[in-house]
Amino acid sequence: MEEMIKLSTQLHLAFIVLLIGLIGGNIYLLKKESSFGHLSKRLELLAPQYFIVLFAIFFTGLIIMAVRQFNVSWVVWVMSMVWVLLVGFGIRGHKMYKHVKRFEIQPTSYKALALRKYFIDIILVGITLIVYYGVY
Repeated sequence: MEEMIKLSTQLHLAFIVLLIGLIGGNIYLLKKESSFGHLSKRLELLAPQYFIVLFAIFFTGLIIMAVRQFNVSWVVWVMSMVWVLLVGFGIRGHKMYKHVKRFEIQPTSYKALALRKYFIDIILVGITLIVYYGVY
């Protein structure tokens, strides 16, 4: 049983590292690409991966909770709230992207809002990791 908890925790952390990598990749693309056409093609490739990794984090978290018999501490509540915020910010960012594609807002304002969203994502994940490793 301990091996399953250890493997699930390692897999959970691997997905978190992958999420940080995807966020970093998105930030790099937003800063590097000058034309919105090239940027949109690359963002459309990364967006599904971002959400797949978020749901993989959710699934591995559920496995860990099930093995631990749904013993919920305040750290688990913090992780859950951060996950909900990340999904909410991701949905909001995708809606902003759709408005840019319809020419309702300027691409430069989208870039600024998207950069802010990804920096907030990194801060939230960093705070969660600090809280988790500070407690355990």
